[in-house]
Amino acid sequence: MTRRLWFGWVAFWAWFFTATMSPLLVLHSAFEPTTATLRRWMRPWARLITGMSGIRLDVEQRAPLPEGPVIFVANHANSLDIMTTMLGLDRPFLYMARHEVRSWPFVGWVLEKSACLFINRDNPRQAVRDLREAASRVQAGDSVLLFPEGGRGHDHGLQPFMRGPFMLAVEAGVPLVPVTLVGNTGVLAERSFAAQPGRVRLVTDAAIPTEGLSRSDTAELAERVRRVVQAELATYGEPAELEGH
Repeated sequence: MTRRLWFGWVAFWAWFFTATMSPLLVLHSAFEPTTATLRRWMRPWARLITGMSGIRLDVEQRAPLPEGPVIFVANHANSLDIMTTMLGLDRPFLYMARHEVRSWPFVGWVLEKSACLFINRDNPRQAVRDLREAASRVQAGDSVLLFPEGGRGHDHGLQPFMRGPFMLAVEAGVPLVPVTLVGNTGVLAERSFAAQPGRVRLVTDAAIPTEGLSRSDTAELAERVRRVVQAELATYGEPAELEGH
């Protein structure tokens, strides 16, 4: 089967399980808008899609997660990142997405009605309010996952890290956990409409404390996390370019 046909197969099952399971998530979230509810529905959703797509996930944890809430910070290559983080991170968490996602058909509605947060990067004042709201959720006990590149990179490399996730960690006073997603672009290439079965990897590194840090430390903190993720990507090497044929 060609990679373009396999992409169609993957897209069909992603659509099918999203359309059938998302209303149940929204309904449950109307009564319990918690990270546990999000995890309860999204883990089976992610497992079904990756299973039907022939994608297998290997998880490596360099150090135990600290007690209490954390900020997960991950590289972002493509849509598969949502599934692999939900399957690979051993703790309930909230996703924090850019506010444009709210306007996406169906997906934006589901995320808005479930335990997800949004940040408006186009409006600095609103962005600060969004980060403070997220910080209050973290201080109340919720972990959060953010993609500091601000969007999908569609390749094995890293884009510059934005400071918002690190300001959130400093504001909330909780540890940062670097998360590296390896090989997702080797099994899914959204731009060329190609896919193939294969193995991908999720690596969590030791948590980085933020106690005692201020906003003036966020640039250095962002660079520190970026170096960790870059080193992990270099360890496993770049997957072969995936193209339809």
